[in-house]
Amino acid sequence: MPNDISQNNKRIAKNTIALYFRTFITMIVGLYTGRVMLQALGVDNYGINVAIGGIVGMASLITGAMSGAISRFITVALGSGDLSRQRVVFSTSVNVQILLSLFVVLVLEILGVWFLNVEAKIPEGRMTAANWVLQCGIITTVVGLLSSPYNAAIIAHEHMSVYAYMSIIDVMAKLGICFMVMAYNGDCLILFALLQMIVQMMMQCFYMIYCHRHFADVSYHIHRFDNSLFKEMTLFSGWSFMNHSAWVFSTQGVNMLINVFFGVAFNAARGIAITVNGAVQGFVGSFSMAFGPQLVKSYAVGDYEYVISLNNRGTKFIWFLMCLLAIPIIIEADTLLYLWLGDVPNYFSLFLRLTMIESLAVQSGALLLRLIQADGRMRTYSVRASLVIGSIFPLTWLWLYLGGPIWGVYIVSSVAFLMINVVRYISIRAMMPFSMRQHIKECLFPCVVVTTMSVIGALGISNISNIMEQNILRFFIVVSSVILWTLFNIYLFGLSHREREFVKLKICDVILKIKS
Repeated sequence: MPNDISQNNKRIAKNTIALYFRTFITMIVGLYTGRVMLQALGVDNYGINVAIGGIVGMASLITGAMSGAISRFITVALGSGDLSRQRVVFSTSVNVQILLSLFVVLVLEILGVWFLNVEAKIPEGRMTAANWVLQCGIITTVVGLLSSPYNAAIIAHEHMSVYAYMSIIDVMAKLGICFMVMAYNGDCLILFALLQMIVQMMMQCFYMIYCHRHFADVSYHIHRFDNSLFKEMTLFSGWSFMNHSAWVFSTQGVNMLINVFFGVAFNAARGIAITVNGAVQGFVGSFSMAFGPQLVKSYAVGDYEYVISLNNRGTKFIWFLMCLLAIPIIIEADTLLYLWLGDVPNYFSLFLRLTMIESLAVQSGALLLRLIQADGRMRTYSVRASLVIGSIFPLTWLWLYLGGPIWGVYIVSSVAFLMINVVRYISIRAMMPFSMRQHIKECLFPCVVVTTMSVIGALGISNISNIMEQNILRFFIVVSSVILWTLFNIYLFGLSHREREFVKLKICDVILKIKS
């Protein structure tokens, strides 16, 4: 058993490193693209793009659950080995997406256009450009819908390397778009929307061609439509639809509320904060993803003791990793944005700090969710989780309607994301002998102590550094000091005795290799 655990730990570490390599490339290019995009478009145009992204993103309320169902049924059909059945499932999936695309176009052309032209706060003289962005977004959404069965086929056949290469090409293409927009003398926002639409269409066309050339089951005929299969897909997607709806309203819905109450400049601030948050979550998400397979496999064989231990350690390490990234960003948000973007409005740093706090709340229960998914009994959890996450939109609207400051938006969402962990604890305890006392001792208590000590020290470091001029040297000194202080607290207060001994052993091995 110890050897198995050791091998599992090595596999987790190996998978994490592999995932980090891809994430690192896309993160660096993505962050630089965010800077160039803001410079190319300007604050107002950038904010318009984010606000309209919220309108189009609401379409995923309709499409997300069904796309997940299609992916599941294509994977099951592939496992059956019946080529004829696989082709029926694929053609039925494409037909379903065609019908869904027509419905999405109808909804967005009526409700989306109405909201943009009547309710949204668009700067004077920019409504024509905003409508161009909306129409390009609708076309991109439809193309994505029609290609989702092809994407599901790639996943089912486990050709994951295709996504790795194409994700790098995607971020490089977006960077190229930004440079083209900067050199353009006309309406930059319209050109940006058109080029983004063209890139996405080309990407999806590549996936379609790849599938037709590599997979025998990817064969579409319009007359292959299985009514019973359509009903199964609809029923299967029902609970996912509820959960997905809550998440969409808590993100894209809140973007729309911010636009209605505050305007596109605040949408731009939220968009920049989300860009940084996406990079942070990408790193942490890769770590979480590496733990996932071991949780599922161990749960499947009934090794609950190892599952609980792995969950506690994984949740603790995810929180520590978030602290290493989030605390320096929170402390040095002003300098980070200045070095990254140049002169930016003050409220950009406020949004960035609040987004990091929200991100900590989101990641605190990442492995708990994977554990529930491993069990598969999602109905009760989906209902409870949807009620908690779904409360973000109405509570945010009420807060803003009563005149509350914009920072309250993040407080509402952060509390909800923490509360969802209570729902997860209740669900897990119904699935296995999960000890809350053990979880508090091994996970929650070390996380609270490490965070408290790290934040206190980071604030002290920041106050001392105020005597220095705000430049890149000060930034690296402060960030490095905060990271080292956080690592010290993790080692002293966050690790168990066995984990500290393991760290000492690895450090000694590295020192010996350097000397030799």
